Amino acid sequence: MLLVIHHDRTRRLLPICRQYDCAIGAGDGGCAGGCGTLSTRLRGAPSGGGLLMKKHSLKSGSVLLTANLAEMAFPFIRNVLLSRLLSQENFGVAVSLAMISAMIEIGFDFGIPVSAVRYTASDDPKKVLPTLQTLQLSRAVLAGALIMAMAPVLAIIFKSPHATWAYVAIGACSILRGFGNLGVKQAMRDFIYWPNSLTIILTQLAWTVTVVVAAWISPDYWVMAWGLLASVVASVITSHMLSRFSWRLGWHKAVANEATSFGKPLVPNGWVSAGLTLGDRAFIGWALGVHALAFYSVIFGTATLPRGAILRFLTSLFVPVFVDRPPDHPSVKKNCARWTLVLSLTAFLYAMGFIFAGTPLLPLLFGKTYAATPYLMSLIGLNLFVKFLYQLPSPVALAQGRSKLMLTCTVFSIIALGIGAAATLVVPSIDVFVLALTAAEIIAVLRIGMIAINTLGYSRGQVWLALLGPMAAIAVALAASLIFPAPPLLDWLLLGGALTSGGLIFYVVMAHVFIDPLKPALLRQAVSGLLNRRAVVVSEEP
Repeated sequence: MLLVIHHDRTRRLLPICRQYDCAIGAGDGGCAGGCGTLSTRLRGAPSGGGLLMKKHSLKSGSVLLTANLAEMAFPFIRNVLLSRLLSQENFGVAVSLAMISAMIEIGFDFGIPVSAVRYTASDDPKKVLPTLQTLQLSRAVLAGALIMAMAPVLAIIFKSPHATWAYVAIGACSILRGFGNLGVKQAMRDFIYWPNSLTIILTQLAWTVTVVVAAWISPDYWVMAWGLLASVVASVITSHMLSRFSWRLGWHKAVANEATSFGKPLVPNGWVSAGLTLGDRAFIGWALGVHALAFYSVIFGTATLPRGAILRFLTSLFVPVFVDRPPDHPSVKKNCARWTLVLSLTAFLYAMGFIFAGTPLLPLLFGKTYAATPYLMSLIGLNLFVKFLYQLPSPVALAQGRSKLMLTCTVFSIIALGIGAAATLVVPSIDVFVLALTAAEIIAVLRIGMIAINTLGYSRGQVWLALLGPMAAIAVALAASLIFPAPPLLDWLLLGGALTSGGLIFYVVMAHVFIDPLKPALLRQAVSGLLNRRAVVVSEEP
């Protein structure tokens, strides 16, 4: 998510950091990245010339990249190992524990880590941090108390009354999280990223090691509670050790007023984000039980885990080219065409890789219990493609401050989730849920495409080709999975290779038509150079 900030008559973009990383305990997916992606461009860049700035950017980027990779890799590792060490029922309950903790934390997101970077009421961190830490602890107590009070109800919702005390323990972990030192966040204000990144990495490491060891000793759902506790303790201790300022509570009215004014609008947005990110899993757990939740979390969690990081990278790459450009600027239309091509191509390759490579690989990683049919994998692949294309208006809308367009996409997502849930109540099945959800989201993304064409200047022909062409290729895979429910692996992979190759040719033609015409002379030169290089290599062989 991005907030547009007007500062010195210049639009600056600040990725909003989530208080809690929602790559939830069992590696259930969600939005990895969290606080590691926080930008501090609210202040001036370090002085010292272009070379120094370049080195600084590379160093900062590598540190943040490492933290983001940790937030993707460790949840995936937890997912794989716990699916092997726990029974499906225990794994489902464990997922529900982490999921509830994540939903409450995201819902109560108050933007406090961001306030630790962006504060303006006082330039003295010794005044700012105690106030923010008081707010953080108050928020943590509220969130934790809510989970503890709801524990009996949550156990009933997920049909696991025996796990009531485990939900209570999750609430206690939320309270302990409030004792973290915000100094590691404040350091990013001065372009010091490594304390926060190291805190993230050690938190994920402690979580993963603890759940695996606990599952080895006593393989039940309590391993998730122990893992969450270890992650919180690691986060709190590391943040205290790496912070430049000691942890203490205090109150500065101006700082508190600024932080609450900034944070209040984030709370409703946080609950919407929690519902969109984890609402499908919560519904599956309630409607179909923890066995289905475990299965769905493995399949869909694996499918969506890298998606958020990819979208953040692509968006951050393209947003700057639209900033401070009026809608009628000559470069806007060309960059819209480039963005459409890159987004659609990325989504297509991502979906095809999941459908055809994921079908044989998931059972190898997670066990035969979590083997999905080619039909379900194709449905999820189509859903992944559509979810990528939801972001079609994002760079232009964010750069031009058209937040209502982003709200429209959110509303469409909520409606689609409701349609999927309603269909599942009629026919209780994961396949039915994904089918109804995907059908609704296809209609929604077509509407989003029309909005991008009519209001943002996207090319009508390219948008429809970028949407419908890849969906047609995925539909071929879907049809093949219906005609041949259990195709031989080689045939399935050959079909995937053929469809992917055809898709790449399709995108080359799209680039030729809508971006830059391919020049035959340059193509012949490239082919000739490749052949000449190959001839030289062959002639040098003994």
